[in-house]
Amino acid sequence: MRTTQALLLLKYSNIPREVYLEGKIYLKINDPRRALKSFEKLIEIAPEWKEKVLVDLKKAGEDANRKSMDFTAVLIYNKILEYDPDFELGMKNFLLGDWYFDSQNYDKAIEFYQAGLDYDSLNVEVRLKLAQCFIHNDDLVSSYETLKKGMETNSYWRFKYWLGKVSFQLAKKRYKEGNYNSAELYLGEVISASLPKVLVDDAYFLLGDIRLSQEKYQEAKSCYREVLKINRFAEPNIAREAKDRLRIIENMEKKS
Repeated sequence: MRTTQALLLLKYSNIPREVYLEGKIYLKINDPRRALKSFEKLIEIAPEWKEKVLVDLKKAGEDANRKSMDFTAVLIYNKILEYDPDFELGMKNFLLGDWYFDSQNYDKAIEFYQAGLDYDSLNVEVRLKLAQCFIHNDDLVSSYETLKKGMETNSYWRFKYWLGKVSFQLAKKRYKEGNYNSAELYLGEVISASLPKVLVDDAYFLLGDIRLSQEKYQEAKSCYREVLKINRFAEPNIAREAKDRLRIIENMEKKS
């Protein structure tokens, strides 16, 4: 009997064995949505079939994963987790994490990436993606901690690059909050890493502003001079602003 004919005959059946067969056929022809719908119907009318369905879904998930059929694999593994929350995906957590990352569902991506890192804590690409998920969720502290943890075992330049970006954003946030001590620590991360290079002069400038507000004029001047040193071959706005700050300090020192 042809597949289409079989499916037509099984379509309205409520007999468990026939509903199960319908789901198996849909899996075979790579129609995971209809397959899962059939299995949902089966378990609703005959809960005792759940274990058998799980065995088939796990095999189908492995097959889809091996053949790089990501959409099918993600659908199936999500259904497995629905039926068996204790099921361990292991390294396949990364598959689901990447799927949700690409779909911009960062909460779900974080969930799977974190679970996957329990199995492979040295996975550089996943840790970087996890840090970016936290950035998208405006959780800079978690992003910073994720990158710092990665650098404990790998001094990969991309860790330093993203750590510099996140550190600078945290420094600006703490500066606006008036938490200068915390801002200084994060600015120190940017300056010590020297990455991204385009932010190093910004870091010195902001540190200069902190020192200026604390009336530490010599330290402030040192920071603004670093800005000028970095931009000695050009004069962008930040260099002109650094010169203005230096003139302000000189005037204040003359008056004191």
